[in-house]
Amino acid sequence: MEKEEDLRRFKFKWTLPRLIVQLISLLAVNALVFTQIYPYLNLKSIPFGLPILASVNSSFTAVYSSLDLIQMELSQPEFPWIVLGTIFLIGAVVGRAFCGWVCPIGFIQDIITTLKGKLNFISPRTHKAAKQVKYLVLFVTFLISGSLGITLYLGGGSDYKNALGIFASGPFIAISPDGTLFGTIPALLTMVRENFGALIARPPTIQEVWAGLNRIPPLPALRIIILVAFFAAAWKVPRFWCRYVCPTGALMAVFQKYSYAGIKRDPVKCTKCPHCEVRCPMQINILDLPWEKFNDPECIMCMECVDACPHGSLSLKFP
Repeated sequence: MEKEEDLRRFKFKWTLPRLIVQLISLLAVNALVFTQIYPYLNLKSIPFGLPILASVNSSFTAVYSSLDLIQMELSQPEFPWIVLGTIFLIGAVVGRAFCGWVCPIGFIQDIITTLKGKLNFISPRTHKAAKQVKYLVLFVTFLISGSLGITLYLGGGSDYKNALGIFASGPFIAISPDGTLFGTIPALLTMVRENFGALIARPPTIQEVWAGLNRIPPLPALRIIILVAFFAAAWKVPRFWCRYVCPTGALMAVFQKYSYAGIKRDPVKCTKCPHCEVRCPMQINILDLPWEKFNDPECIMCMECVDACPHGSLSLKFP
C-alpha cells in the first residue's frame, strides 16, 4: 500500500514536457522573426509541410502548413505527392498529436484557456453537430483547389483562376487566422512603427481614423473579424478552433482513428470517476471508449486525461 502511494506521488506528468515542446515549436515554426531582431542571421524558410497551422502568408514562418502547400501546389497545377506522403506518415504514427504538441494556433488556445482558469463545455448535441463543420471547411477547400488543379492540368481553367482571384492560390490560406496573426498584424504594426514619429507629431482626428477604417478592403476586414472571433471563441470554449473549424484537424482526424499511437484505460484501476473527461479540452467521452485502446478522431494526444486520472488508469499505448 505504501509502495502504491509512493508511485502515485511520483507519477510522471506530461504537462511540462508538452509545454516545453509547444514553446520550442512556436519559436521554431516562426524562426524567421529572429531575423528582424538580428538581421545578420541567415535564416530561410523551408518548403516543407507539417500538419499544423503555419501560414505561407507570414514572413516569419520557417516551415509551412501541409494544407497550405497542398492548396498552392494544386493551383500550379502540381500533385502534392511529398506533402500527402508526409501527412500519411505522421498521421499513421501519431494521428493528431501535432495538433496537441506542435501547432502554434493550438498552443495559443491553450494559453487562453490557462489564463481563463476553467474549462467551459457546450451541450453534447451542439458539440456533436459542430464537430462536422471542420469537415465541411476541408471539403470546400479541396473542392475549390482540386477543381482548379484539374481544369488547369487539362489545359483550361485560366478564367476560373482569374475569377477566384486571391482565393486561387488557396481558399483557406486567404482567410486563415494564423495568416492574419503572424502575417497581417505584424505588417500593420511595422507600418505604424515606421510612421510613429509622424503620428505623434500630428495625431489623426477621429474623422481621419474613421475614413481610414472605411478604406480597408473587404478581405483584410474579414480576416481581422475571423481573428477576433477566433480569440473570443477560444476564451469561451477550449480548443474551439481545433474542435469545430480547423480543416487540418479534420484531415488528421481521419488518420487519428487508425494511428499507431493511442491511449489505453486499465479497467481494474479505473473507477469511472469523471476526472479525465472533465480535463479533456476536446470534450471526448473517454469512459465510453474501448478500454484496450482508443483513438478517437477528436483526440489530439495532449495527455491531459492521463495526467488528470488520480488512479493512474490511463496511459500511452503503442500496439
